[in-house]
Amino acid sequence: MPERDKLASVINCLFMLTLLVSCSGKKSTEDMDKETQSVYSWAATANMVGDAWIRGAVPNKYAEQTLKKATEELRKEKEKIDKIKLSKDVSEHDKSMLLAEVMQLGNKTAEMSRAVAQKNRSALRQQLGELAAEKRSLNKLRKVAGQTNE
Repeated sequence: MPERDKLASVINCLFMLTLLVSCSGKKSTEDMDKETQSVYSWAATANMVGDAWIRGAVPNKYAEQTLKKATEELRKEKEKIDKIKLSKDVSEHDKSMLLAEVMQLGNKTAEMSRAVAQKNRSALRQQLGELAAEKRSLNKLRKVAGQTNE
């Protein structure tokens, strides 16, 4: 193979590698955005179901099962976020903060599910207030990361 062809092959390989690396960074930011949006949606679902249960608008079993599902999904989201490779746009600190927040939300929805199972409206009211605080913290993290706000 002539030198010129070898050089062209090396340049093409380097170009492809650079392209792959730059795309992977964007993908990790997009993945983080997607998972954070999903976390926010599950937290909103838990909030709506908890509020509806307190008002007597949904049956105990429905509220309990929905909150259990939210807990499971939040734990799955935490695992997905944990597996995302960091790009230059997402710091280890930001990722750690998000993981801690998702864990808190998962714990809160589990507590809410137990409160429904025990038919303890008072405890659920308190947990809804705490859930709202967790959602505000998540929203702040979303703003810092430049994600859309709801």
